[in-house]
Amino acid sequence: QVVTFSSSANWLSGSGEWQTFAGEKSVELVKYALLQVKPKDDTNMHAAMEKAFSLRASGLDTIYLFSDGLPTSGPTLTAAQQNLSESERGVILGKQIRETLDRSWNRAEVGKPKVRINSVGFYFDSVEVGAFLWALSRDNDGSFVGMSRP
Repeated sequence: QVVTFSSSANWLSGSGEWQTFAGEKSVELVKYALLQVKPKDDTNMHAAMEKAFSLRASGLDTIYLFSDGLPTSGPTLTAAQQNLSESERGVILGKQIRETLDRSWNRAEVGKPKVRINSVGFYFDSVEVGAFLWALSRDNDGSFVGMSRP
């Protein structure tokens, strides 16, 4: 299953159920659907993680997170924090996402391994983005790859 996100998060296809894999046909359908997605607005990574982790009970074991920036919106920002710079909001929201993963979404459970989160950072201009994605992956038994140039 694929979750796309900007100011909100959406399933790429279906309504959250696992998609049936049909070989090359599945790859082509996902590729076509992804090419229709146009990035816009804020980066609400909280909504994306919440949606992805709704699949944990039905077998979610790995997430591949692709992002070009820090989270810039989410339900945990106060009214005063809404007026901070994008970078300042990103640091606050990034910390909150990592804490929520540890406390709730991806907490250790007896007999159930953590969901591995691998991340790829695309064309970011600040070290904060790479540092956040690296830490997020490290905390969740995953790997990080950063691509700072097109």
